[in-house]
Amino acid sequence: MKTLFVALALSLTIPLHAAELDRAAAALAGNEAHFTQQFTPKGFKTAQVESGTVVFGTLPMMRWSYSRPDEKLFVFDGQHSWFYVPSDKQVTVTNLDAQRRSELPFLLLGDPAARAKSFVVRETPKGGSTVVTLQPNSASGMIRGVVVTIASATHLIQRVEYTDREGNRTIFELTGMHKRAVSNDLFHFTPPAGVQVVEQ
Repeated sequence: MKTLFVALALSLTIPLHAAELDRAAAALAGNEAHFTQQFTPKGFKTAQVESGTVVFGTLPMMRWSYSRPDEKLFVFDGQHSWFYVPSDKQVTVTNLDAQRRSELPFLLLGDPAARAKSFVVRETPKGGSTVVTLQPNSASGMIRGVVVTIASATHLIQRVEYTDREGNRTIFELTGMHKRAVSNDLFHFTPPAGVQVVEQ
């Protein structure tokens, strides 16, 4: 799961320092977007590229539907996640305890208290965007650094880039963000008949 999530965490001693990031977290609710994910392993120059659509409820509820190059699905309700690969006929169900949530970027985005435990945040205006940098307080954490680009006019997240402690780099780009109707049922997954369920 680390190719999808690792760290939108931040930490502030003065809440104003993360004002734009907090607005961006709130602005995601009830939106759908196209995403492109680039994952570059340490020591490599060529990225592995995947894409699909994501639907956001009130964070931490999310539904990431990958369509290229392979079909797969990540669903989050805040307490559990489901990772479903149709071609494998398998779904992995994970209990999102505090440790796991601290390593998942978009979960932490909507949780200021959890973010504040592990990161120092800086927000810098740049053209029509705000660039938010997040640096970990501890070298033992999963994340080595995060950069979030937010459109100043709409407060919508455009790009999330982070590096993990193994030196792998991940970039998410969100485009075509638009409102859509959502319900809590969208952020729960019921495995189809005949699918193997693996609990973590």
